Amino acid sequence: MGRHESPVDPRSPFANFANGLRALRRRSMKTYEQIADEVKFCRSVLSTAANGKRLPTLEVTLAYVKACGGSRSEWKLRWEAADLTRPRRGRSR
Repeated sequence: MGRHESPVDPRSPFANFANGLRALRRRSMKTYEQIADEVKFCRSVLSTAANGKRLPTLEVTLAYVKACGGSRSEWKLRWEAADLTRPRRGRSR
């Protein structure tokens, strides 16, 4: 059995996205270790994807979602919407 997962800080920039990933994983009843066995990403990458501090890459998101039995097309749209809210470096207005 894995470690207890700390709650996502509601002030984190991607808290809603992370909580959605966590809910998907809970419904799948899989551990991060089981998901890691199915995808090419390690447990730490997968758990970081669901911590809310940063938006995971689309590749990590879709692998996570697929392993948990979620809709890749739905999560691609969710990721794209979250990505629009991410601050961009080097761009001035």
